[in-house]
Amino acid sequence: ASHKYETLKRLIDFNPGMYGIIFTRTKMEAQDIAEKLLKEGYEIDALHGDLSQQQRDKVMGRFREKTLTLLIATDVAARGIDVDSITHVINYALPDEPEVYTHRSGRTARAGKSGVCMSIVSGRDTGKIRDIEHLMKVQFDKLDIPSGREVVERQFFAFIEKLKHVDISHG
Repeated sequence: ASHKYETLKRLIDFNPGMYGIIFTRTKMEAQDIAEKLLKEGYEIDALHGDLSQQQRDKVMGRFREKTLTLLIATDVAARGIDVDSITHVINYALPDEPEVYTHRSGRTARAGKSGVCMSIVSGRDTGKIRDIEHLMKVQFDKLDIPSGREVVERQFFAFIEKLKHVDISHG
């Protein structure tokens, strides 16, 4: 529980090319994490109930245009987000109601596409995980947090793949 923020960063770094939504429980948490990640160079912004409609539209416009690759949001603020190509959903905090998990994770399954849903959990979340598994009739895979070496390797190979596809025909 005390390493949630560092875990979030590690998951983001381990998945180069991620285009996703990170869900938090509160607007304060969403804003705080977005500000920290922004200061550290991540392309992210927050979407929560304290934003005016104009601010919300601006954030969503940037997200749809992919100038923002990550959006951090509360469940209430995320209602009505209709973006088709989301690759990842990260639950920074599990929802109180198991049904909400289905709505969150379903954001990657728009327009016949699929994606990855990850949840950062600690020991006290075990009961919620069991409830969600029972409701969804699935078994979650428990994965360890990627090591620093694994993150660097993954980013290196992603960079090499990008280089392979660079168009050098124009000099």
